[in-house]
This record gives sequence, structure tokens and C-alpha cells, in this order.
Amino acid sequence: MSDPSIAELRDRAERLLPPATRDFLAAGAGRETTVTGNEAAWDRWWLRPRMMVDVGTVDTAGTLLGGPLSTPVLLGPAGRQRALHPDGETAVAAAAAAAGTVYCLATSATTDLHDLTGPGRRWLQLYVSEDRAHTRRVVRNAAAAGYERIVLTLDRPVEGHRPRSRRHGTLGPLPPGAAVTTHLGDGSTRAHVASRWDRTLTWTDLDWLTDLGLPLTVKGVLRADDALRAVEHGADSVIVSNHGGRQLDGAVPTAVALPEVAAAVDVPVLVDGGIRTGGAVFRALALGAAAVLIGRPYLWGLAAAGAAGVTAVLDALTGELRETMTLAGCSSLADITGDLVTPVTR
Repeated sequence: MSDPSIAELRDRAERLLPPATRDFLAAGAGRETTVTGNEAAWDRWWLRPRMMVDVGTVDTAGTLLGGPLSTPVLLGPAGRQRALHPDGETAVAAAAAAAGTVYCLATSATTDLHDLTGPGRRWLQLYVSEDRAHTRRVVRNAAAAGYERIVLTLDRPVEGHRPRSRRHGTLGPLPPGAAVTTHLGDGSTRAHVASRWDRTLTWTDLDWLTDLGLPLTVKGVLRADDALRAVEHGADSVIVSNHGGRQLDGAVPTAVALPEVAAAVDVPVLVDGGIRTGGAVFRALALGAAAVLIGRPYLWGLAAAGAAGVTAVLDALTGELRETMTLAGCSSLADITGDLVTPVTR
């Protein structure tokens, strides 16, 4: 039997999950126009393949921010993964390591950062607490545990209104013993309460964060001027993101925002949002991204089949990317350039 497709894993996950958990995963803000717009926007770019290129060997490997990648598809931060599968973040980290890619652990994880001790490249997504001493401890704990960098999410001063999710009132049950942690590393866990995150942050606060000992990526950039400010205040990379459409409904799709941001800064630019195929990964790289992050697709894989499901998603996207590269005349990631895409004008 062939490996399951991403669509098949999604269908399986939706059959297995209770309604509250299924809607928590699917939900976007408001009328969910940005959720649907993210996916559709990648198809607004036609491909312009090169002919008569030696593609006897096609390599999806590269380097990113000081380390190797076997695929430019990274696993982005997503909270409460043990609500989807008992192995949760542990399974995802293992699948990422086996695939030779990065896993970014969420602040609202259901596995503490100290408990992910196997091989692999790991980043930690961060919200800054009103208690700066708490944030300082989290960053230092991450550094001591071998995490490579902090990924600061910018676009959640408050949680977006998600009617599909909130109609249930709660996410649904976690496995026995699971809790949403804040990575204190002192044997305790605390409930994830969005109101604790500091709503007063400004660009100058990045200077403080970069002094805590880990490199800084900022996530949630949709404008060139914001990308420039992030770099000015110490970020060495940015992620074009609208939080998967879960925060501000009507926010610009990331495929639309990416070219402007990538042209504005001289640091690696990553992107997430609506990436469901290797063709979308190819388009993102052609539009200036150094790599992409996925969220819902690997969570469908996790819910459907644990680590094996996450692996299947990574294999599918990387395999589709390799096929697109072959047909477009690209033997390496460096060959994927902006002349290979053109906007749909109809």
C-alpha cells in the first residue's frame, strides 16, 4: 500500500478527533477568510520552468541559520499537541530529527522543553511574559537544553476571536498527566493564560531579548518596514506569518506579503501559512523564502498516526518539492529563483 497523502491523513485525523479538538485545530479568526486566502494565494503564481537542464540528481538539502537541513520544510510552533496524540511533541520532535529538519517547540506545549532530549535541531517559540524574570528564565533554560534560537511571535497581543473553536468552550481532554507548560524547569507547570503575555512590547524590547544569549527570529511580519525594524533591533531572521489565519481575519495572505519582505532585508526570510503541497514550497522559495514552516498539515499527521504520520507529511511535501524542481529545471535549492514564477493576472 502506498504512503498516505496529506489529504488522507487530514480525513483520518478529523474522524479520530473529538469535535472540540478538531475545531480547535481547524479554527481561524472571524469568518476565516485569511485561512482560506493563505492556501489559495500560492496558486496565484504560475510556474515558468526551464528546459534542457541536467536534473539527473535533484537535491533538497541546504543550510539555514548555521545548521544543515535535508529539506526546507520546517515544523512550526503549535501548542497542545498531546491533545491530538498521546505522544504529542515527543513524536513530532522525533519525526523532525529523522527527516533532518527543524522543530520549533511552542510556548504552550504539553511537553516541557527539557523533556525533548534526543537528536535534532530545535528552536523555542516565545511569548514575552509580563514577568520579565520569568521570560529570562525560559530563555536561559532553552539555551542550557540545547535549543538553537528563540522565535518571538509578534502577532498575538491578544488572542484572535475564533468562533469555530470557542463554541465548544474548551479544547477537549489532555491525556492523564499532561499539562500546558511554561518551561520553567523547576518541576512545576503553570496553566497557559494568554492575558499573562505582555501587550506593551515595542521594537526596543528586542534589544533586551537579544542580550539573553540566544539568536532571535521574529515571527508574524507582513510588512517590509516591520521586517527592517526587526533586523535593526537584533533579529537575524524573520518569518512572514499571519498565525495561520488564527489572529486577524482579513490579514494579507503570506504568499502576497512574502516578496515585499524578502526584498527589504538581507537576512533569511522564512514563511508559513497555507502550504499544503510541494509546489507551494517551491513557489515560496522562488519568491525569496529561505525555508517554509508548516503547522496544520503535520498536526493532521500527528493526530492520524503519531510520529509516522508526521513523517508521512514531511515525505510527501519533500517528494512533491523534488518533483517540481525536476520538472522546473532545478537540481538544487539554489537554482530556485524568482524568474521561475509569475503572477496570475486573470
